[in-house]
Amino acid sequence: MNNVKGFSLIELLISSAVGLLAIGIVGSVFLSGHNAANKRSLELMLQQDVNDALRTIKEDIVRAGYISGGGTTLRLYLPGGVSKADNVVYVNATKDCLAYTYQDKNGVQNYYSVYYKNENKVVYKKISSAIDTTTACSINNANSLIYEKSIKVTGFNIISEVVSSSSATGQYITIELTAEVKNNPSISTEKVTKVKVRNWQ
Repeated sequence: MNNVKGFSLIELLISSAVGLLAIGIVGSVFLSGHNAANKRSLELMLQQDVNDALRTIKEDIVRAGYISGGGTTLRLYLPGGVSKADNVVYVNATKDCLAYTYQDKNGVQNYYSVYYKNENKVVYKKISSAIDTTTACSINNANSLIYEKSIKVTGFNIISEVVSSSSATGQYITIELTAEVKNNPSISTEKVTKVKVRNWQ
């Protein structure tokens, strides 16, 4: 009778253990790579959203006060419409709000508000009817500048600075925006931008 050769139980157990160990190592490398890629994509989404929001605000601030034909700079009115606000861009630091008005390419005057809401978002609204400095920071049905389903705004600070010289007066707006990913607060960002208001008269 011929001897039948094969694997012993011990050899089978050892080979199974080595196989499971190899699968575990490959799996952990794959998972760590997947987690790193997922974190990176969330970081990029956050950075892009915050940068886009700040760029939108910055481009609008540069247009603030513009009037076709080069007349007197457009500004928001004070309560009651008695006189105009001191600055081209009205800033209410207490309410984390800024507002302004300008004429579009068709010569239509529009009004804009950007402000921070308690629901952890920065909102923006274009309004066709006139607003003054009291109503500018309490506009309803404004749209979020940040993708609010995934991103939480944790801070929105506005600093207005008027700079005067013997020949001219200007206004600088500094905006600080901090945000984080809602389901992963460890992924956060803080951006600061400074804008010079062009249409000052």
